[in-house]
Amino acid sequence: MHALKPTRRELLVGLLGCAACGGGTSSGGSKTVGTTDCMSASDGGAQEYCLASRYRVRVPGGALLGVGEAVLLNVDDNTAVILARDAAGLYARSGICTHACCIVALCVDSRCDALTPSPDVCAATKIVQPAVSGGIVCPCHGSIFRLSDGTPVKGPARMPLPSYAAVADGDDAWVDTGVTVDPMVRS
Repeated sequence: MHALKPTRRELLVGLLGCAACGGGTSSGGSKTVGTTDCMSASDGGAQEYCLASRYRVRVPGGALLGVGEAVLLNVDDNTAVILARDAAGLYARSGICTHACCIVALCVDSRCDALTPSPDVCAATKIVQPAVSGGIVCPCHGSIFRLSDGTPVKGPARMPLPSYAAVADGDDAWVDTGVTVDPMVRS
């Protein structure tokens, strides 16, 4: 009898679990963003890569991110978003690698030795303070992206992570994966 082929999610969870074993975990003081009713339909255009779906993604507590903090929220195997804040405001990136369409991870330390685990569907990682110079890594093939503008700093990925519209709504934030924006747009 043949074993069932694992899903991409199961593979990534296993890989991230192995990466976390060697690099440790984030230390105290981490917050977790809760998730309920995480998405609605977007009025924006279709994405041009990786079967990414058009959603308005609600990030509960996302407007409360501090300067230098980021969180990754997974919608499904094709759509994930990163919400972050810098001194200029909130901004969002795709959480799907532009190389092989894997869900990325946030680096918990400046060398990307420790990664956030891949969250379940409609769930989020702990809020972390990733290095702006890197900050996002794809566990599938090792691409590293700069959090501040989504550009790849290490391949094999060559295309930047798309930047999405993000707006605060009370304590929450909404990220619209159907509306791409200039990487330097902040709200």
